[in-house]
Amino acid sequence: MSIRLDTAIAHRRALHMIPEISFDLKETQAYVLSALNKTSAQVTALEPAGVLAFFDAGKDETIALRADMDALPMTENTALEFASCHPGKMHACGHDAHMAMLLTVAEELSRSRLNRNVLLIFQPAEETGGGARSVINTGALERYGVKSIYACHVEPSLDTGVISARPGPSMAMSNEVHLTVKGKSSHIAHPENGIDALRAGVMLYNKIFEAINEKFAGKQFLFNFGSFHSGTANNVISDETRFAGALRSYDEQLSGAVKQTVIDVCGDIAEQTNTKIEAYIPEVCLPLINDGSCFERLKALTEGMCFEVLPKPFYVSEDFAYYLKKVPGCMFYLGIGSNTPLHSTNFYINEQALEYGTEMFMRLALK
Repeated sequence: MSIRLDTAIAHRRALHMIPEISFDLKETQAYVLSALNKTSAQVTALEPAGVLAFFDAGKDETIALRADMDALPMTENTALEFASCHPGKMHACGHDAHMAMLLTVAEELSRSRLNRNVLLIFQPAEETGGGARSVINTGALERYGVKSIYACHVEPSLDTGVISARPGPSMAMSNEVHLTVKGKSSHIAHPENGIDALRAGVMLYNKIFEAINEKFAGKQFLFNFGSFHSGTANNVISDETRFAGALRSYDEQLSGAVKQTVIDVCGDIAEQTNTKIEAYIPEVCLPLINDGSCFERLKALTEGMCFEVLPKPFYVSEDFAYYLKKVPGCMFYLGIGSNTPLHSTNFYINEQALEYGTEMFMRLALK
């Protein structure tokens, strides 16, 4: 193995053992700070979590490279020697690999001649949301003069070492959908005394899909419900129905139109059934739109590597999208040759892939 790969693997395994959630990243932040303080970077710890490492080449232009830090609330089932030491927490999405590659980049940048300034961003709370915005709100992009930004995400469906990206929409906008129908309970033998929230909920469910399918036929989006709960007993008319789902699209205006349609249908059904219906449809993440010029630059820099244009965007979301609303950039995917999907308890990475991801970051920083 190369020294670079040895370094990346060592960082990845150390970080894999100490997974933490959301903004509560004390051990992870401490590890990253310790590693970066051995480099020539100007290092800043962010509150409540996160780290910035700035390599100042005395230039006007700064390129930013971002890694996410947080893990998932899952119990690891890999039997690895370096498995999670924190019960109920696991790096099941590759964020340990993302950090390991940027820490390796930091060591190499300390020995390199820089043509531009480089800002490494170690970001909290990607999984739970809010992490990207917490970094942006520090003013770091403006303070360091960031003109472009790149990030990597490991991808099990790609062969080990393959680099993949696409211009334009790459990952979806995400909205949660929470609907609550409020009626009035009564004994089932006296329905005239109640307002049936279960029946109203079924009507609402069916009408929503009818309206959406009619109004948005042919449009590219996903809308579905994953849970439906109503009632407490077989002989009591339900006084509340709750269902929850998700809306995904690559277009903010389309998502807004679908959201409004759902709200309108809620109003219609509430009037028809004499119920009260509450709709809560918060934005979880913006669509991730890769800049065309940044994509072309990344693609050109993959010469001699295995590169594939991503054939279609993913319906999963990534809060790297918020950086791309501020400055142009591109997310690329790194094949890890794994048969286990992201967010699974036995998630596995072929660590040989770390060398290719590190090389891609180095080319972006230096060339």
